[in-house]
Amino acid sequence: MLNAQNVITANPTRPGFKSIYMSDEMNKIAAEYNLGKFRALEQDLETFIRQNRDKINKFKEAELRELKDVGITDELAVKMYILQTRCISHVTEIKLELDEIQKEIWYTGEKEKKPANCEEVARRWCALHAPGWRDHWVMAALYIFEHNKERYLKILNEPAKP
Repeated sequence: MLNAQNVITANPTRPGFKSIYMSDEMNKIAAEYNLGKFRALEQDLETFIRQNRDKINKFKEAELRELKDVGITDELAVKMYILQTRCISHVTEIKLELDEIQKEIWYTGEKEKKPANCEEVARRWCALHAPGWRDHWVMAALYIFEHNKERYLKILNEPAKP
């Protein structure tokens, strides 16, 4: 049965994993991960969990009170918190979005055989591509968390440094 719990806990990192839950998007993320494209996101996710440890635990407590019949594990709490915040590192993500906009400006200039209107292209990219880019980035963060969850859960549960 397809439900949120099954989708969130499916393990696409297991060798040979094939499932109805594995989409083209997840296949693309897996390939990008294997090529090392998300190394910065791995580090940002570690920092995100450290910086938001208390918020994640409060989020888990609130969800436990609200969803009394559902067991909210640390793993599920982190995934749900990532889905709620939709941002791991403002700095990294803004830089990457600006890189994508620069590519679009270059592409538009090449296509039109004249210098592109940077402001117009940036607005168009934000309207057409930013939401999809954000969705892809959040899915990548969830994939990376799933792939390295023991490491990240250890960080979540380590005592805060004074």
